[in-house]
Amino acid sequence: MQLSFEVDPSAPISLQSQLVGQISTSITTGRLKPGTRLPGTRALSEQLGVSRNTVLLAYAGLAAEGFVETREGAGTYVSPASPEPPKFATHATASTPRAATPPPASVPPALTYDFELEGIDPDLFPSAVWRRLMIRRMQSARFNLTRAGDPQGAPELRAALCRFLGATRGMSVEPGQLVVVSGIQQAMTAVGQMLVRPGTPVVMEAPGCSMIAPLYQRYGAEVLPVPVDADGLMVDRLPTCRGGVAVVTPARHFPLGGTLPASRRRTLLDWADASDAHVFEVDFDSDFQYEGSPQPSLQTMDRRGRFIYAGSFAMTIGPGLRIGYLILPHDLVQPALEAVSLLEHAWPIQGMGAPWLDQAVLTDFIDSGGYDKHLRTLRRAYMQRRDAVVAGLARHFGAPDLLGMVSGTHLVWRVPEHLPDAAECEARARTAGIAVHTLKFRTISGAETLPGWERHLLLGFAALKPAVIATMLDRFDASLR
Repeated sequence: MQLSFEVDPSAPISLQSQLVGQISTSITTGRLKPGTRLPGTRALSEQLGVSRNTVLLAYAGLAAEGFVETREGAGTYVSPASPEPPKFATHATASTPRAATPPPASVPPALTYDFELEGIDPDLFPSAVWRRLMIRRMQSARFNLTRAGDPQGAPELRAALCRFLGATRGMSVEPGQLVVVSGIQQAMTAVGQMLVRPGTPVVMEAPGCSMIAPLYQRYGAEVLPVPVDADGLMVDRLPTCRGGVAVVTPARHFPLGGTLPASRRRTLLDWADASDAHVFEVDFDSDFQYEGSPQPSLQTMDRRGRFIYAGSFAMTIGPGLRIGYLILPHDLVQPALEAVSLLEHAWPIQGMGAPWLDQAVLTDFIDSGGYDKHLRTLRRAYMQRRDAVVAGLARHFGAPDLLGMVSGTHLVWRVPEHLPDAAECEARARTAGIAVHTLKFRTISGAETLPGWERHLLLGFAALKPAVIATMLDRFDASLR
C-alpha cells in the first residue's frame, strides 16, 4: 500500500513531525480506518525519500499516542480506537489541514457495551464438533458439491427435524410437510406470497415484530394490530374478519416474553376456524426454557389444517448458517416451494434450495446428539447470564419487576417510578458507553399500544459474560445518579 503523503524537507518542522501529523490527521478524519495495515517502514521511507529511521521514529511516536499498534511479525496497523491528535503533531503543514473538531455535545459517545437483543456469543459455538462433522462429510464418497439439492430441503434433514420437533414441541409432522428456507424472514415472505393479496386481513401482535406489517403491506394486506399483555396475544380482542393470517409468537412472545396459555391457544384456533384464516406461528427462541417444560406447539391443537410454523437456527447455532424451515399443511407445501423458488430467482429451475453441505452437517449434528448437548450448554450459560442481570438490577435498584424470566435471551424490566423513564435511561446509559433498549427498538413495532410502554427497558444478555454484565450495570447505575 502506498499512502498519498508528501513531506517537505524545506519546511520549518522536522520530517518526522510532518509524517506524524499527516498520518494522525488521516486517522482522525477517517481516511485511514481502524485495522488498516500501514506500509512497512522500508517501503514508506523509499516512497517518501526519507531515511528509514525517520519512519521508525514517526511510527513509534504514533504508537505511544495510541494511534497505531505494532503486531509482532505482522506489521503496523491503525488502532481500533484512536485518541485525539498528539500534541507534537499540532504543527502539521498547511497542505494537510485538520478537520474541525465538532463540539463535544454533538458527538455521540462511543458504545463500549450493548444489551443487544438477539445477541450471539461466538465463544459458545461448538467449533471443534462442527469442523469434525464437516470434514467427515467432505471425505465421504457421496460428497459432491456439483450436485443440486432437493428444492424442498435435504430429506434426511427434514426427517431429523421431524424427530426433534416431535420430542421438543410435541409436533406430529411428516418430512413432506417441511420446506427448508434460509431463515425466518424468507419463511415470512413465502407465506406472504402464498396467502396475502390486496385487502387480505393480517392480524399481528402489538407490540410485536417490526418486519410483519411492512412486509405484508407490500402485498396489499390490511394489517390489524391486536394488543398483548404479559401472557401474549389478547385473544378476546381478535377482529371479526374473513380469510387472512394471524402471525403470532405463542411460545415466547416477542418482545415481552410471555407464553400464550392453553386456553388462549384454543380460542385463537377457534377464531381461525370461524374466520377461515390461517395461524402462522413464528418461533424465534423457544429453545431456551429455564423453568418448567416448554409448551407444545399450536400444531398439537390444530385439527383443520390451519397451522403454519416457522423456525430457524439463528439463535442456537448462529445467523450465518442461514437455515430455517417452514411446516405447512399438505395442500400448502407446493405453493410454498413455488414461493421460495421465486424469492431465490430460480423458478422454474428445480433442485436449488439451501446449501447441501450445510444441511448435511446440520443433520449429523442433530442425529448425533450434538445439537441437544449444545442446547444444554447454551441454556446453562444463558441462565447464568440472566441471573447476573437480575442480581445486578436488584443490587442497584431493589427487587426488579421483570417479564420474560422463564425463557429466551432478553429480559423486559419495568423501570420503577423513582427512576427516569425508559427513554431517559437509554440516553443516560449512552453517556456511560452502554446501550439499553426501549420498546422503540428497531425490530419492534406497536409499542404505544402497551399501557406504560414508556417505562419498559429491554436487556439482552446472551452475548455477555456474567462479569461483563455486572460491570455494565455498575456503570448504568452510575449514569442514572
